[in-house]
Amino acid sequence: MSFFKTYDCRGKYGEDATEANCFRLGAACNAFSDKLVLGMDYREHNDSLAEAFLGGFDGVVSSLGNVPSPVVAFNSSSLGVSFTASHNPAGYNGVKFKKERRCFFQGELAGVKREFELRKAENKKRPLPQPNQELVESYVSSLPAIESGIFDLAGGAACALKKIFPETIFSEQDPSYSKHSPEPTEGALDVLAKKTLSGKVGFAFDGDADRAMVVDKGKVIDGAFSAAFICSRLPKGSKVLVTLDTPAEVFRFIENSGLNVEYTPVGDVFLLEKMLESGADFAAERSGHFSFAKHMPDSDGIYSAAFLSSLKPGELLGFSKQFRNVSLITKVHFSVDFAKLESLAREKAERVDAMDGVKAEMEDFTFLVRASKTEPKVRVNVEAETKEKAEKGKVFVESLLQKCRVG
Repeated sequence: MSFFKTYDCRGKYGEDATEANCFRLGAACNAFSDKLVLGMDYREHNDSLAEAFLGGFDGVVSSLGNVPSPVVAFNSSSLGVSFTASHNPAGYNGVKFKKERRCFFQGELAGVKREFELRKAENKKRPLPQPNQELVESYVSSLPAIESGIFDLAGGAACALKKIFPETIFSEQDPSYSKHSPEPTEGALDVLAKKTLSGKVGFAFDGDADRAMVVDKGKVIDGAFSAAFICSRLPKGSKVLVTLDTPAEVFRFIENSGLNVEYTPVGDVFLLEKMLESGADFAAERSGHFSFAKHMPDSDGIYSAAFLSSLKPGELLGFSKQFRNVSLITKVHFSVDFAKLESLAREKAERVDAMDGVKAEMEDFTFLVRASKTEPKVRVNVEAETKEKAEKGKVFVESLLQKCRVG
């Protein structure tokens, strides 16, 4: 069933994301809880899919209406369900599962899939209850004061809370994402980048607002640099987790700031699982997923933006300039023997992490080779102080990969 992905359920409407499959999902959830909170973004077909889901679910439902997925997570003491396809383009719909203010882990989602496969589809729907505004307000009240900034809501779920932001763009719901991509990548943020040249810091959310990117003086800031800045504001001795794709120089900065920092595999699910297991105070993924334990385990783009909203124009951009390494990113479309790659890397590397592919710190460069979780390819990232060293590192890694090529 391709509807089930690594972290949630997601697919094109009418193919995998169907009313029949959502009914089966709702029926499957009866095995996990007799009550849930339910919210959704503004995507087309969400109402119909959610009503089909409730047709299969027998328990008590508290509706949050149209809200960002962090609002669902915040209220998910037992079970939360957010109808969203996050950063995927128009035409996609999806379902995220929450409990205890976090996302479902892989084993829990596998349990939903097992129950799903035991259920049969029925043509049955249940009307959505009226939204419970008190639950929404409880989330809003948990946020730090939002001091300043321009907030790019992308026409997505954050539009439901547009009144809490001092200045917004793309703040009208856009179910087909005709004016703005739900993925906050550099090209999609051109309008926000231009507006930040007038003297305010910009914050951009993805479709369901569980991620945030910062734009300062026209530049989209690498999520790893934003994470390092957040870490610079944490108390000494705080426990921090970052994903393995975080640049080595950022990892060293956090380490040298008096914080206890560890790598985790790439992916916010793995990050959060390790966060709860280790009792970490803060966790960050380079793509803009930031989790603050004092708020909730789940990633929350709105909380992150509020936390950073006191930034002065140029402050984060200036901070980021200390990270000068050059990164060369490429990919290969053949299978790699990662055990052999790790063995070869350990012969010359100063440090090797093999929790998610292989990351190795060599004398003049660092490389990360890991298999994509969403596409049939292997990602290769080489990082060094200069482009010349990065290029030499890239040639070295390519030669290693040929030795480790499978098939």
